[in-house]
This record gives sequence, C-alpha cells and structure tokens, in this order.
Amino acid sequence: MKNKKFLIGGIALVVIVVVILWLTVFGKSTKTEQALYKTEAVSRGDIEALVVASGTLNPVDAIDVGTQVSGRISKIYVDFNSKVKAGQLVAELDQATYLARLEQNKANYKTAVAALDRANVTADNSKRKYDRALSLFEKKLISYEEKDASETDYLSAKSDVKSAEARMDQAKSQVDSSQVDLNFCIIRSPIDGVVIDRKINVGQTVASQFTAPVLFKVANDLTKMQVECSIDEADIGRVKEGQTVRFSVDAYSSDTFLGEVTQVRYSPTVTSGVVTYTAIVTVSNPELKLRPGMTATASVITGQAKNALKVPNSALRFTPNLTAEEMQKIMKATFESMRAKLGGAAQGQAKQGDGQGQPATTTAQGQIGMAGGSPTPSGTGAATGGQVGGQSKQGGRLDPGREGTAQTRLCPGGRFGQQLHRNHLGRPERRHAGHHRGQRQFQQPLRWSRRRKDVHRPVTTRDRS
Repeated sequence: MKNKKFLIGGIALVVIVVVILWLTVFGKSTKTEQALYKTEAVSRGDIEALVVASGTLNPVDAIDVGTQVSGRISKIYVDFNSKVKAGQLVAELDQATYLARLEQNKANYKTAVAALDRANVTADNSKRKYDRALSLFEKKLISYEEKDASETDYLSAKSDVKSAEARMDQAKSQVDSSQVDLNFCIIRSPIDGVVIDRKINVGQTVASQFTAPVLFKVANDLTKMQVECSIDEADIGRVKEGQTVRFSVDAYSSDTFLGEVTQVRYSPTVTSGVVTYTAIVTVSNPELKLRPGMTATASVITGQAKNALKVPNSALRFTPNLTAEEMQKIMKATFESMRAKLGGAAQGQAKQGDGQGQPATTTAQGQIGMAGGSPTPSGTGAATGGQVGGQSKQGGRLDPGREGTAQTRLCPGGRFGQQLHRNHLGRPERRHAGHHRGQRQFQQPLRWSRRRKDVHRPVTTRDRS
C-alpha cells in the first residue's frame, strides 16, 4: 500500500515537471515564432545631414593676470565672479623689499650727483690754472714743461666730469628700475570683465624667475562664448565655416542652443593615434546659462532637405530570422531565376543574328555560360550559326552555305568567369571572359578555321597577327 502511494506521487511529480517544461520552453518558443510587424505611414518633413562632435565651452576673450616680480601676497581685493574694470586694483605684493631697494638706489644716485659736482669744481679750478699758465708762458715767465703740466691737469678734469655724469645716469636708471618693480607690486586688471578664476591666497609667495605666475583669470564678456569642438578626421571635410550648429549641455538637457562655425583650424590633435581637428563655434549667451568649462554635445548641420519623404531607419535595417541553410536556399532560387532570364535574353539575340546572316557570336556574362542558345545545366551553351559569310585572313573564302558550331564553357568557380576554348590541337584553353563581374557582355566573332574544318572557334589575337 505504501509503495503504491509512492508510485502515484512520483507519477504526479513527473507530470508536473513535464507541464512546467512545456509551458516554459515550448510555449515561449511558439510565442516568439509569431512575427510581429510594426507599420508606419510614409510622411514628409525636413531631413538633415549631421556631424556629431563634443567640445568645451570657453569665453571668447580670457586674460591671465600675473605678476612680473616675486614676493608675498599681502592683499587681495577681488574674488570669484567679481566684476572689474580696466586698471582696477585687484591685489598687492609685500613692498618692503622693493621700497628698501628703491631707497638704496636713490642714495646711490645722490652720491653720483655729488661726485659730478666735485668733478665740475675740479675742472673749473684746472681751467683757471691752465689759463694763468698760458698767459705766463706767453710772457716767457714759465717753461714749456710747466705749461704742458697745467694743460694735462685741465684735460683730465674734463674727463672726470664726463665719467661722473655717466655714473649719475646709471644711478638714475637704477632708481627708475626700482620704481618700476615697486609699481609691479600693485596688481591691476588689464581689461573689463569678470574674474572667473583666482589661484592665490593672502600670504602666499609667488616666484617669477622663469615664468610669470598666474594670479587671476578674467573673462572679457560672458555673453559671448565659444565651443571648441573636436572633429574626427573622417568628418572634417564636411565641416565648413558659416554652418549652423545645434548643441546641448548636461546642465540644461531640455534646452537646445544654436551657434555658428567661425573657424576650422588646420592644426591636428593626435591622442593615442586618433587624429582630430578643432572647430570653433561662436555662441550667444545673453541669459548667462552657459558657463566656462561645460561639455557640449554639438551637431553640425552639413546638409538639409525641405519637405522630403521620410521613412524610419528601422525599416531599412530588416534582418530576417533565418538560418544559414534557409538563406542559401533563397539565394540559390534567386540565382536560378536570374540565370533563366539571362539565358532567354541570350537566345533571342542569337536567333536575331542567324536570321540576318551575320556571324554567330558567343556571349559570356558573369559566371553563367551562354552562347546563342539556352544555357545547359552544366553552364555550357551552344550557338549554331546560319549562313556565315566573310573572308579569312589567309585570303580563303568561307562557304556561305556551311554551318558552324562553337561551344563555350564558363567555369563557375572564381571571381571572374573564365572560358574554356578548344585550340587547333583539340586541347582546352582557359581565358578570362572579362575584367568585370556582372552585367557586361563580351562578344567574339566566329570564323572558319583552315586547321579544323568542322569547328568554328573565336578569333584570337594570335589569329589576327
């Protein structure tokens, strides 16, 4: 009795498992096998060709305010977002060192002035002595040596005056240089604008031995901004100056801003082997929504059409849910239908040529063998000429009432179709049917061969020579 209960329970469990598998596997597959189609009406509207790129927003004019002297920051008068005017005081350096240097140079200048005065006095005294010695010499009261010594002292005094004047000018220039350095301790704004960056604090020491340190960054006008877009080298040929640009920023994802391409730079930027070019897009920012440093996703409109027919792109990207075998069957059926159509067209052309008494031709197209008649399953076509007239190269006359036959076989393998011809020894020769695959036809006239009188073969370059 107990075994019977276990048997019934096991059968019930198996049935439940089978039902669950059926519902999950086979039931789901039957649902997916049903094809779902979505239809949309063809509409009219405007379409555009776009080049999508990303870039960074920056002010049109931004000036780095720095200092030409080294020192410690003693005072700061502006902060972030402060509006400044040209010449306005924004910061000061500690002036103690430069004031002491200025005073020292001023003292040196005064010393140089005093030395010049002493040289002038000495020169005047030497001039009087020289004049007195010259008058005594004229009266023959002194010798030549005394007169020459007096003249030498006078000329030396004049040279001392010139040297004192040069030292005084040098001291004056040092005073002026010290004054300029002292003036550089006062940092002023060079333009009207807004302070968008401050890189110093009070008490910080700046050094300008090699490069001028940047203290502030002032933007001239934030109502005019520019986007520096990085355009890929594959798309740069379509981007021109004057094209309209639409872009958006993450801060205002629902808003679309408009701009214009004002410059496409020739200088490339290479990053990890990727070459890009910079395009400058000028943007109006009257509401000051756009801020420096924002990342913009821009779409450059390179072409557009008004009131054109529009079809969804998804309709042009249909991919059938078929296996490889099914796809091969469909392709084979399509190939056979095309082959039959091309064979009928070739047969009509051959019949027309036979009725008019023109030379029979063999036609090779793609990888399908055709020559006047309908193609055989193996790819071999036979063409029967009517009354072939003409004259051979050796001067012999062809029999106008004689009929000739020629066969052409095309090799199905390979990219280009190939013809197998029979030469005068009966051996096959392989020749290319053409340089292009597909629709082009190559026709070769048949003429009588003296070597084998029962076969017409195509004229070759060897026969013409």
